[in-house]
Amino acid sequence: MSSPTGSESGRSERFPVAGLPLHTRSLTVSVKRSSPDKWLVRGDVIDLRKNGFVPTSYDVQPSGIIHSMNIELDLDPESLRMEAIRVDQPFVAVEPSESTKGECCRDPAPRLLDLIGECLDDDFQKKLGGVFAGPLGCSHLLTLFQLMASTVPRAAELERARFARDGTEQALGNRFYRRAVFVDGLQASADVTDVSVQLADTMTRPLGPGMSAVSRLELSHEVKTFSSITRKRFEIERLAIRERKRSAETLITSEWDDHSGHFAELVGTPLIPGLAKRIFTLTKGDPALRAVEDNLLMFAPGFVQVLAALMEAYSEERAREAADSGSAPDISSIGGNTDSCYMWRRGGAIEKARFDSKVEQT
Repeated sequence: MSSPTGSESGRSERFPVAGLPLHTRSLTVSVKRSSPDKWLVRGDVIDLRKNGFVPTSYDVQPSGIIHSMNIELDLDPESLRMEAIRVDQPFVAVEPSESTKGECCRDPAPRLLDLIGECLDDDFQKKLGGVFAGPLGCSHLLTLFQLMASTVPRAAELERARFARDGTEQALGNRFYRRAVFVDGLQASADVTDVSVQLADTMTRPLGPGMSAVSRLELSHEVKTFSSITRKRFEIERLAIRERKRSAETLITSEWDDHSGHFAELVGTPLIPGLAKRIFTLTKGDPALRAVEDNLLMFAPGFVQVLAALMEAYSEERAREAADSGSAPDISSIGGNTDSCYMWRRGGAIEKARFDSKVEQT
């Protein structure tokens, strides 16, 4: 593995993005041994808006926690068969109200229970999409479950290899694997938004006599993506990707590997739509790029949340333009694309409310 040289080395370690903090998306997946032959897997997604407000057809959403949702799985670690699925959504963007005709973001969650009995294998992502993609489900729970489905097989693979090596069982109730992904957006300038995506897999060994905390580190696997996105076209203007793997034995000797060149074709292309397809074309199913692929697949859905935090400035611009022209300000509401999720489905309560609002303004 090679380390970036000169200023780039420092930048890769110092978080090379800048600007006004806009939004942070946090996704975590934790794995613990819940019984002698079962695992408990929990995934959480939290969206924290740090800037402004978002006008919609049914509300004005302020800064703060926008989404807080979790999925729990009971599964067999050998077959990766899900024996139970539990979903909780304490914070959602759209609560039931008169404007939404009583509908809310929690309504589609029971569809996920149809996946009980399925295995987290190579065919699962397609099955998940068939049950919960687009107008059938919630895009945030979908993104979280997709991350869980890519994380758990990796955790199982590594745990089998570790157990084959030393034959010790993980303690009941203790988390031994966690994947964390953080998407941070910052307004670098009026025309550019800086976005970072940081993925970290952390795996620990069973606690043995005399072991220190650091000596329990089986794996620390990090992928860091740093980018600049143009505001008008949402094109990737700058992209840097670093990866590093460490264990207790290589904690101070492992270096960063630079993947920026491998993904240079993404520079100059739009972040939305079609990024996933371009990522798959470049990774070509290479197991060595699996964690990098998982990192990049969180890029676009995270950026959509970052984008919403810029809507206050957009609203100010529209109001200023209207004032200059002498007409009433037309502050357009935003939301998901049509059929991007259950709440933004074609003909749904929110789409009708948005249409009715525009009619009243004319």
